[in-house]
Amino acid sequence: MNNFPTNLKSGHTISNSQPAGSTHTDSTGDREEVTVNLANPAHGGSVIARVDGQVVFVTGGLPGESDVRVVLDPASASKSKRSFRTGSAVSVGQPSPHRIEGQCPAAAAGAGCCDLDFVDSEGSIDFKREVVTDQLRRIGRIELSDDRVDTHVLQPTLGWRTRVRLGVNENGRAGLRKKDSHEIVEISVATCAQWAPGLVEGLSEHEFTPNAEVSVALGDDGTRSVVELTGSRNQPHREVVLGDPTIVHQVGDVAWSLPADAFWQGHHAAPEFYSSWIQKHVPAGEGVAWDLYGGAGVFAVALADRVDAVDSVDVGSESTDAGKAAMTLANIDNVRFVSGDVARQLDALRSHEGLNAVVLDPPRTGAGKNVVRRIAQSRPQHVVHVGCDPATAARDLAEWVANGYQIDALTVVDAFPLTHHVEMLVALSRV
Repeated sequence: MNNFPTNLKSGHTISNSQPAGSTHTDSTGDREEVTVNLANPAHGGSVIARVDGQVVFVTGGLPGESDVRVVLDPASASKSKRSFRTGSAVSVGQPSPHRIEGQCPAAAAGAGCCDLDFVDSEGSIDFKREVVTDQLRRIGRIELSDDRVDTHVLQPTLGWRTRVRLGVNENGRAGLRKKDSHEIVEISVATCAQWAPGLVEGLSEHEFTPNAEVSVALGDDGTRSVVELTGSRNQPHREVVLGDPTIVHQVGDVAWSLPADAFWQGHHAAPEFYSSWIQKHVPAGEGVAWDLYGGAGVFAVALADRVDAVDSVDVGSESTDAGKAAMTLANIDNVRFVSGDVARQLDALRSHEGLNAVVLDPPRTGAGKNVVRRIAQSRPQHVVHVGCDPATAARDLAEWVANGYQIDALTVVDAFPLTHHVEMLVALSRV
C-alpha cells in the first residue's frame, strides 16, 4: 500500500480483503468510501471508475491505478448527480508509473492551481491527449488514428507563468484562492510552481486593499508590473502599485507593450510555438487572412508575410491598442485591426481578394456553430482552429467538417503544465 500525503488527502489504509468497487463507511460514520480501479481520464482532470455500474469521477488519481481508496462527495451535493458520483482519491494501492511527488507548494496548501502536479511530463501529455481524442470521438463524432494526433510539451514545465491574477484577503495579503472557495492561500504561506522566478518576489509582505484583486506580469526583459484592481470586476479601478504601467513581450522581431491585466498567453513559450505552427500549416498565397479573437495580434504577425493583408478582430481592448502600436514599430503595414465582437464583424471583413486563411482562437466557450458556419461560407482555403477546451473545440470541429472541411493536422499542446488544461492546434482545409 502506497500513501501519498503530498498529493492526496489523508485517509485510512485500505484493507487487502476489501474488493475494488466495494463501498463502506469509515469508523467516524460521516463519510462514504469506495475502493476502485481507475480507467481512462475524463475532461476536467478527473479519472473514471465504476461502482456497481455507476460512474465515479475521481480527482487525484491517474489512469490505470488500482486499489484506490476514494472518499465520495455526498450524493446530495450539487456536483454529485444520480447518474454519477464524484470523489477524491485519498490513497493508492498500485500507483501509475507516472505518479511523482506533488510539485506545487500552493496546491499542497489547498490552492486551486496545480491539480495535476503529481504526474510526470510524459504522463501529463498522455492524459491530455486521451481526453482530446475522447472528446473528438464522443462530441465531434471525429475518429482520428494515433498517427494523425501529434503532441508537444512546452518547456519549461515548472516556472512557466509570467502573468497571474491574485486574490486579496481581509488582511490585505495576496495569494491564490482555494478550490471552490474565496479563502486565500497567502504567498507568505506557499507559492505556486507555475510562477516564473521573480514574478511574486517581495509581494508576500505587501499590504493591498482588502478583498481587491492583483494582476502581476513579468516582461521578457525582467521588468514587472503589479496592478491593484478594485470595484466592479467588469469595470475595475486600476492602480499601478509596484513597477511599471506596462511590460514588454517579444515574439520574433515584434515587441508588444502591455498592461499587467491585458490578455497574453499563459506559458511564455506559447506565442512563439503557436506562431511557428501557424506558419508551417498556412501556405503563402495571394489574398486576405483573418485573425479572429486576435487580442494583441500575435497570430496576425504570423500571417502577415503569408498573405497580402490581414484583418485582426477582437473586442476593443488594451491588447488591441498594444497590437496597433507593435505593428507600427515593426513597420508591418498590412494588418488592420477591427474592434468588436467576432460574430458581428464578420460581414465587415475583407475577402473580395480571396480568403486565403482564417486563424481563430476563441474563448473556452468556443466559436459556436453560427460563427463557424458563417466563416465557412466565405470559403477560406486554410483554417487554423485553436481550442483551449476539448469539449467546445470538438463541437466546433464537427461544424467545420459538416461545412466541407477536413482535418489535416492536430497537435495536442501541454501549454499549462501541472494542470489539466490543454491547448489544441488544428489545421483544416476545404475538401
